[in-house]
Amino acid sequence: MPATLCRRISLTMAPLLLVLVVLGSAGVILLSRLGESIGQILRENFDSVVAMERLQEAVERIDSSFQFALVGRDAAARQQFASNWQVYLENFKVEQQNITLPGEAELVERLNTLTRQYRARGDDFYTASERSAARERDYFGPRGLHAIFTDIKQVSGEILRLNQNNMEEASRRARQIATRATWGVVCGLLLAIVLATIAAWSTMHTILQPLRALTQAAQGISAGNLDQVIPQPSLEEFDELAQAFNTMARHLRDYRQSTSARLLRAQQTSQATIDSFPAAVVVVDLDGGVEMANPVARQWLGVLPRSKDHPQPAIWQPPDPLREPLQEALQTHRDYLPEGFEQIVMLGAAGRERAVLPRVVTIRDPYGNALGAAVVLQDVTRLRLLDQMKSNLVATASHELKTPLTSIRLALHLLLEESIGPLGPKQLELVLDARDNSERLLAMINNLLDLARLEQGWNQFNVGPVAPASLLEAAADAIRPRAEDKGVNVVVEAPPGLPAVAADAARLGSALQNLLDNALTYTDRGGTITLSADRADDAIVLLVADSGIGIPPEYIPRLFEKFFRVPGQSRDAGTGLGLAIVREIVTAHGGTVTCECPSTGGALFRLSLPLAAAAPATDLNGRCAEPAQPAAS
Repeated sequence: MPATLCRRISLTMAPLLLVLVVLGSAGVILLSRLGESIGQILRENFDSVVAMERLQEAVERIDSSFQFALVGRDAAARQQFASNWQVYLENFKVEQQNITLPGEAELVERLNTLTRQYRARGDDFYTASERSAARERDYFGPRGLHAIFTDIKQVSGEILRLNQNNMEEASRRARQIATRATWGVVCGLLLAIVLATIAAWSTMHTILQPLRALTQAAQGISAGNLDQVIPQPSLEEFDELAQAFNTMARHLRDYRQSTSARLLRAQQTSQATIDSFPAAVVVVDLDGGVEMANPVARQWLGVLPRSKDHPQPAIWQPPDPLREPLQEALQTHRDYLPEGFEQIVMLGAAGRERAVLPRVVTIRDPYGNALGAAVVLQDVTRLRLLDQMKSNLVATASHELKTPLTSIRLALHLLLEESIGPLGPKQLELVLDARDNSERLLAMINNLLDLARLEQGWNQFNVGPVAPASLLEAAADAIRPRAEDKGVNVVVEAPPGLPAVAADAARLGSALQNLLDNALTYTDRGGTITLSADRADDAIVLLVADSGIGIPPEYIPRLFEKFFRVPGQSRDAGTGLGLAIVREIVTAHGGTVTCECPSTGGALFRLSLPLAAAAPATDLNGRCAEPAQPAAS
């Protein structure tokens, strides 16, 4: 029966644990005893040393009191004598209770005798009259106070040195014991290290041998070789691991055989599915390599997907308009789903161009991790031609309607001027109504013509540097008379020093005029319309804000669609083309237009336009146009 890994490790670690327990216990006991003995010795000797130092200080002050009395300062001397005797006796009592060393008791007894003599002679000193010969004899006599003071100093000094020497001796013994203990611990640790090294080498050899075999087998499986078998090791735990690994390898072999056919069918089904699409489909991995492509994509784009002949996916270089959306889908996982004809991409040579509407969708696993992206190019050439035909029809019909409508307007104006005879009240009312409807119809036809021309690029913009302040002032001056009649205040806020924008002043003014018409329509009397300009990075932002009824947030995404009008807010008989025209004009300038609903109410339109030095002249489809002369301002 193979030995268990737990038993092997236990047998290896047991001697080490025993050595460590013995060393630790011996060290703890030794240090504890050493600390207790040294602490007691130092504590006792330290008390005696401190008591003798304080006693010597007190006896010196007592001796000074006798000298003060001899020079005539008797009152101060008596007070100093009495107070220092109390300190002297307290410290002498401490020493009497702390006799611990050989010879210390004899010295204390001698000091006790001297203390009694010194106190008695001191009392006799102060009973004698001031400045008498008896006082001088008591102090300077052969066995006078000064001689006894000298003896007390000598004996207390001997007691002090005796305790100090004992402290030094205790310190020396402690160092010796600590040194011996240190060497003992070092030798024990060296022994433990040697035992640990031998045990570790033996254990590592026992453990690593089956681990190496397991590692080699795992590397073989990762390389695709599933015919791996681990021999039975000597340890029970590794025996179980070897059996589990061999079972896993056998299951993997069975699984590979059973799933290879299913994976092949799934791959063939996926390829057949995208091959059936009429649109071009390209599937790329996170590095941009082509994983799959249907025949349409191969024909249009010339891409080569992964295959037996090409095991490594080729890196696809998409057309310029698709590079940024594809990078965003692969890096930031943001899909690109355009819907309008203004975002189509042209493929093919001139004369055989094909208009496609691109869509880029991120491919994710069930856990949300990105795996790649699918690019779908839908052929909208026919739909684009139909849209162009519709625009041509609208433009032609609008143009043809404009001529008779002009004649009708002229006739109505002549009737109103009564050039061909007077009109009755009822007739005048009918003619006025006809004139208003003809003007509205003319405005509608002009909007249709403008939109058709903008979409088809019939006009080239006359782009040049234009001051933002002049654009705002011109737009405000055009609408200010109507605003004053309605009681609405028009404010222009343009800071000085703003750089010029690259714009066609007439076209951009028309866009601002459409925004101001809407603002005036939906702003009640007493309200305010504000036109302002500011700089943001490499662009100029024009703002048109009003204090009107505002726009519900759910309708903001559809505001710039053709013929869209906010339900329940129609105050005029417009066609819903004004904001669509604004978007076409701003987009043709290389800018953007957005709408916001401030918390204070009303609506805010934000036009972002490139600076004059940063934007080339473009036509209405975004294609670079020939440079035009700047518009007169």
